[in-house]
Amino acid sequence: MRVLFFGDGHWATLSLRQLVRDHQVLGVVLRTSPTDPGLAQAARDLDLPVFSPPKVNDSAFLKQVQLLSPELNLSVSYDQIIRRKLYELPALGFVNFHAGKLPLYRGRNVLNWALINGEEEIGITGHFIDDGIDTGDIIIQDTVPILWEDTYAEVLQKVTTRMPQVVANAVNLLSSGTVVATPQRHLIGSYFPARKQGDEWISWQETSRDIYNKIRAITRPGPGARTTIGEREFILWKAHYELGWPVYIAKPGQVVGRGPRQGVLVKTADSLIEVTEIQFGDRAPEVPRFPIGACLAPDTNPRKRV
Repeated sequence: MRVLFFGDGHWATLSLRQLVRDHQVLGVVLRTSPTDPGLAQAARDLDLPVFSPPKVNDSAFLKQVQLLSPELNLSVSYDQIIRRKLYELPALGFVNFHAGKLPLYRGRNVLNWALINGEEEIGITGHFIDDGIDTGDIIIQDTVPILWEDTYAEVLQKVTTRMPQVVANAVNLLSSGTVVATPQRHLIGSYFPARKQGDEWISWQETSRDIYNKIRAITRPGPGARTTIGEREFILWKAHYELGWPVYIAKPGQVVGRGPRQGVLVKTADSLIEVTEIQFGDRAPEVPRFPIGACLAPDTNPRKRV
């Protein structure tokens, strides 16, 4: 199979290295601003042509693709929108691989959103590109579990490990002519926007479960959740919460004791959450030692909280 590969990031790098074992990769198309150098280095190691068009749908790049004559184009975390003239060039179409269980979790930053929503699994979907956003016919779909204490880093690693095999399986199905695609454009799904600066602020007026999910969703390698004590802003890197903890009404954001993991227990809208690792500015991460009665930011911070 003659394949042109578009992508970015470690899961794209691993997918490319697996793909070249069984198929002819004609070249690699990088983002104009890659998130890491791994895919470009893999292309050089494999002696593959590298492209980085500022506008992927422009006629000049379309002519380059026509000259390469791929049977199939693939996207693994490529960031430009693919228009009809480009996705219709290969005889077998243009397939995107998305870390979401389509039609659910269309859009951006879906690993973070899945954790924020308390999901117990995350999907990996290979689908044809069409004129919508993550709405093309589904070729293949797999899932990986999300455990209660999994963080963003752990879910990212699970998806990164699984992605290359999903890509390889999809290409093999297309190569063998055995694909039975599932239409999804008519289905009602869920769509998520990109997360932006300001989304990381914690509201202690939310439930313990929602706060816990948000902290683990945007911890390393994300920016980390934020709150304040007095005038001092800090990052919440780690927290602990058990569903059986008591439910009662008191002042949200107040420190009420020490937890089983030696962090501080903070009152939320419904229960408690144990904050176990924080960081002030450029200081080293630490276990919080706030006294009982200390108050973390009430729900008055003017910055956006989502």
